[in-house]
Amino acid sequence: MKRVALLALSVTLACGGSTSLERRADSEVAEGRWNEAFASYRTAVERQPDGRVLGKLGAAALRVGKLPDAAGAFARMGSEDPSRHEEAADGLELVARAADRAGDTTALRLAIDGMRTVAPSRPVGRFVLALEARGALSPGDRVDLTPAAVGAAPDGDTADSLLLQYATLLRAGNDCEHASRVYQAVAMRSTLRERAATAGRAEQDCALLVGKARLEAGAPGDALAWLEEAITADSASQSGVTALEAMATALTALGDTVGGTLVQAVAERYKAALPDSGRAAR
Repeated sequence: MKRVALLALSVTLACGGSTSLERRADSEVAEGRWNEAFASYRTAVERQPDGRVLGKLGAAALRVGKLPDAAGAFARMGSEDPSRHEEAADGLELVARAADRAGDTTALRLAIDGMRTVAPSRPVGRFVLALEARGALSPGDRVDLTPAAVGAAPDGDTADSLLLQYATLLRAGNDCEHASRVYQAVAMRSTLRERAATAGRAEQDCALLVGKARLEAGAPGDALAWLEEAITADSASQSGVTALEAMATALTALGDTVGGTLVQAVAERYKAALPDSGRAAR
């Protein structure tokens, strides 16, 4: 990338208005004394934290392998100097690549966060996949970063696996409304029958939970669409029967007593056919 080359070159050039400490660091770079230059640029940033010096600090830190420092410098440059967003993003991408090669998950996460802040349109999925492969993502990280990773997945099976994991985390975080949509997508697109069936059952359970919550909150009209989704998935299952019973309650609450009675009768018929008809519905 042209900007990356310019970024590296800028470290070797003294700029107008530079401080004596910055000029000393520039000289240290010209002499190949990168560790000394890194220390000098860091001190210069403490005294004059402008975008130009932060860029030089980031490049020097990258050169001597201080990847978290490099990520921090480039992210700060992009945040404090809007005119240097692309330059900062290029630097952060260099840090991410170096961190991936070195297995430095701390620096990699810092670089990803920096890119998402200063250049939200910059793709970070391949780097998120690298963190996932190293087991370096917490459940919170996965909720936040999995959508980016899905876009960079090498194949449909990997994408579906990530989506299923993402939906499960959403459900665990009591966000069944969004989780159900992700489960639905996996159920429709997965070529693995078992995975599609697992996603379908989870979608039904989530739709039922949302529908019951809406009903309990006094919104029977809103509840109906979710309960219908749960019933459509499998009306003869335990969740399907529970959804039918909840739908009967919702219809009655809306003044449709005939419809509520008919749906309740269907629920009773399916309940009697369940393998354990004496078990309480979920």
